[in-house]
Amino acid sequence: MVNKSQKEIVEEYSDSRGSYEDCLNYVENTVKNIIKSKSINVHEIIGRVKTVESLEGKVKRKNYSNLAKITDLCGIRIITYFSDDVDKIAELISQEFEVDVKNTIDKRKSEDPTKFGYVSLHYVVGLKEENTSPTLYGRFKNIKLEIQIRTVMQHAWAEIEHDLGYKSEEDIPDKYRRQFSILAGLIELADDNFVQLKNNIVNYEKEAKEKLANLKAELPIDRTTLETYIKEDQFYADCLSEVIQALNSIKCITTINIPLLSSLIQRLKKLGLRTIDDVDELLKKYIDVYIRTLKKRDISDLKAISILTPLLTITSVLISADSVRISDGEFEKLSAEIY
Repeated sequence: MVNKSQKEIVEEYSDSRGSYEDCLNYVENTVKNIIKSKSINVHEIIGRVKTVESLEGKVKRKNYSNLAKITDLCGIRIITYFSDDVDKIAELISQEFEVDVKNTIDKRKSEDPTKFGYVSLHYVVGLKEENTSPTLYGRFKNIKLEIQIRTVMQHAWAEIEHDLGYKSEEDIPDKYRRQFSILAGLIELADDNFVQLKNNIVNYEKEAKEKLANLKAELPIDRTTLETYIKEDQFYADCLSEVIQALNSIKCITTINIPLLSSLIQRLKKLGLRTIDDVDELLKKYIDVYIRTLKKRDISDLKAISILTPLLTITSVLISADSVRISDGEFEKLSAEIY
């Protein structure tokens, strides 16, 4: 490869920057699609192409002999919520693209466990021929991209580092070095605990499903248990089916609206209900009279109902009565007044 002057490198990049932008768009869309295909939620995916002015400053500071030696002309930053998603995404990147192992840096595996600064994974990649159309591969095969994968916590630490202006451990005044080390440790500890919390919630959801059949009294009312009950319980499904039939087979929106679910939880607790068994008993007590009131209503303008509708309506009536023990006649009267 022919060595070039700094001026020639900058001119070459200026002439070809459009190709770098196109390559970045292709890779960014591909990354978003493969992450979405695995149902991994991320905070942000951002792409950028280095400006000509920025490259000019870089080649002046460092002794580059040609454009191909510069691997960060375009890049993507992926910010995850959880640290275990970093490795999941890294594996997807490795499968989809050709990883430049020599220039890839995993700062999480620093030989010095006390090393100052944030930790993240920096991949340098190119297109993999077997995963790319011949036209695109021919156009972009010589372009390298940097893909940074870090957590929200790691990103926050990196931004604070940048704002404070300390680039290395040696820059820090001795009197503040311990404080920096403590804060860096807290960032890593927070990441570990967020993963543990996520795993605990997943296990709690499994426990809720297991207890739904015959241990409802052991399930306190919260978002996880109530959502599980509404989605998984056979009795609730049967009640919902009767409601839909009473409304002339109207469409039911099965996606749970979280603000409405939160409002329902508040109503249930205001009524003195504490467990999913209490919710179950409430539904058994009022479902028949609720369906009778539905049949008397004019529903010509009603296009759809929420999967939460039976409980939302019943609790609304009971809240207005300020009691969970009212007669069928009172329920019908209050329901007519409200709706």
